Amino acid sequence: MSERVGLPLVFVAVGVLFVALGIPLWRGRVRPNFWYGCRTRKTLSDERVWYAVNRVTGRDLIIAGAAITACALCVLLFARDANTTATSVVMLCVTLGGVGAMAFHSLKVSSRM
Repeated sequence: MSERVGLPLVFVAVGVLFVALGIPLWRGRVRPNFWYGCRTRKTLSDERVWYAVNRVTGRDLIIAGAAITACALCVLLFARDANTTATSVVMLCVTLGGVGAMAFHSLKVSSRM
């Protein structure tokens, strides 16, 4: 498998993983814990805050995963002749931007509670 196919497939897998991890958070199915979810002192100290913040985090994780998957699929379908390094940088920026936006939004919601 060439880099032009393998690398976008890795990002598709990352996007799908983000969506799969976001769904239980969004649905309020994850209890407070030290491994999974938006874990801050505030969220871990109050269950009401935990569920409210992690619903937002889950939704943002799903959106980020969908954006990463869509970007990677676009690269697979439309950018076959594009520079592999350039497409990698674009997909990495989409991934880091999604994670950064999700973290910022989660902390913003947490600080308001």
